[in-house]
Amino acid sequence: MWASVVVLALVLGACRQGGDSQDPEGESTSLTIAAASSLRHVMPALVAAYEARHPGVRVALTYGASGDLRRQVEGGAPIDAVVFASAGPVDSLVRAGLVAPGSRKVVATNQLVLVGPPGGPRLTFRTLGTLGPRELLAVGDPGAVPAGQYARDSLKELGLWESLRGRMVLGGDVAAVLAYARRGEVAAAIVYRTEVRGLSDVVLLDEARGEWAPRPEVVAGAAREGRAADFVAFLGAPGALALWQEHGFGPP
Repeated sequence: MWASVVVLALVLGACRQGGDSQDPEGESTSLTIAAASSLRHVMPALVAAYEARHPGVRVALTYGASGDLRRQVEGGAPIDAVVFASAGPVDSLVRAGLVAPGSRKVVATNQLVLVGPPGGPRLTFRTLGTLGPRELLAVGDPGAVPAGQYARDSLKELGLWESLRGRMVLGGDVAAVLAYARRGEVAAAIVYRTEVRGLSDVVLLDEARGEWAPRPEVVAGAAREGRAADFVAFLGAPGALALWQEHGFGPP
């Protein structure tokens, strides 16, 4: 009897190891994916397409700023794969041994844009220095939000970062940055093009183009090989490309 108890304990212990639950044939039945807030419109469609191809798999999504999610993974959060709005947080997890190097993949691209409330000043990236003394600019927090890092890099290239720092409102993710503009609390906000598709309560003022403009990338990686890595590979496969494009993203 004691031998049976020991065997049962070993089996239960093995089942608890790893983040994926598995069916009898080894097929992962559940995955938890940490995704940047800027991907909240496209990820449900991508997950639905993946689950349709793999009926036994269920994918749960958790959203946040890429930097915050990276810190959660570093703290031991049970995340199977990450899909972030820039390479930096993914590469950090690769160096820490928390993302399999061979799974890292650029799956899509985006574009930085300047938006504002209807009736506001007609600004461009280059003329942001003309903001009035009471006019504010919303950007993502560069310490955690890739959109904020891209905004900072762009404004530095244009020689405007230091002069504008005192008139910036920092958002905890790109959705929060957009909300400032939608509520009319700022004269302008720097977000991704994909954030403003179909919106009528903000005006597209300018697009980041030229040598000074960044090229935002969506980068994914899996914590381990197997089902999680397969999901990441799917995100960059031709079958997913149409969904990325449908939601305004560019090819990798």
